[in-house]
Amino acid sequence: MKKTPAFFLRAGLFAFLLLAAAGPASAAVKNCGAHADNLIFGTINLLAGGVTDSSSTINYWCNADPGTRVLLCIGMEQDPRSGVFSPRTITQTNRPDVHMEFNVYSDAARSIIWGSLMAGGGYEPVPIIMSFGAGEYHQTGSTALYGRINSAGQAGLPAGYYNTNTFGGGPLSISYKTLATNETADCSTATIKRPKESSFYIEAIVRSDCRIDSTTTMDFGTVFMELNANVDSVATITITCNGGQSGNGYRVYLGNGLYATGNQRRMRGTPGFIRYELYRDPQRSSRWGTDWNDAVTGVGTGLPQSLTVYGRVPPQSPPGAARYSDTIIITLSY
Repeated sequence: MKKTPAFFLRAGLFAFLLLAAAGPASAAVKNCGAHADNLIFGTINLLAGGVTDSSSTINYWCNADPGTRVLLCIGMEQDPRSGVFSPRTITQTNRPDVHMEFNVYSDAARSIIWGSLMAGGGYEPVPIIMSFGAGEYHQTGSTALYGRINSAGQAGLPAGYYNTNTFGGGPLSISYKTLATNETADCSTATIKRPKESSFYIEAIVRSDCRIDSTTTMDFGTVFMELNANVDSVATITITCNGGQSGNGYRVYLGNGLYATGNQRRMRGTPGFIRYELYRDPQRSSRWGTDWNDAVTGVGTGLPQSLTVYGRVPPQSPPGAARYSDTIIITLSY
């Protein structure tokens, strides 16, 4: 019997593994931060008017994968005391109720108030793009911060130190995100990361200051015949002072003149002298002199103040007809 050949089919299980070349991982920003140097305005004479400018530097950094474009948004948050962006304020060290107005700007012309991501109303943060090259994981940079104090309307602030100690410093915020290749630097984009906050110290020193703005002449007029009655006149001294650190204010002293005998003031003419006196009150009872107790005192407001000098020529026998005069030195102490 013929045997039919048998065919045996064996099925084999083959495993295939395809190894593809690794492509670039998605580039991403890891972390960013910034720190501002102290903003110090120095000593300010508010009575001089005008503006006082200062500046400092913000140093920033980011960690990211090579090939990443980072949008870093540096913001200045609103005033912690008032909750507004303009004006910002710093507080007097010894007077927590007294505040000086100032602001910070992103441009040297001090025309663009530095805002933040949360601000709106035209107060924008400063956008910075950082591009990471091959093998680059860390970058640093810096940008300028500009400050200005305008003396207008602030001349009456008391002297002393003004700073950010009462609220812990100027609030600086940092926001950042990965920026696509053709994406513009728009800090308002919804995918921005939550801000990180820091702070920096701001200081200005107001010096106590006063000035004599003007004086008028005390004119007793022309007297005929004998000096047989009091002859009275007035003059005005106009001064401007700020408040003084503790409200101590100012004192105004009047010298005894060029021709005094002791404390007796005298006017001189060609034939001799005529006695006269200067007073602090309309009744001519309180002499205005050079001692601590006979000076005129007051507290400055930053605005001009007029002080009246009351003069009197008492009855006396004049040495003769002539023009009599004297010059008084005014001393302003503060």
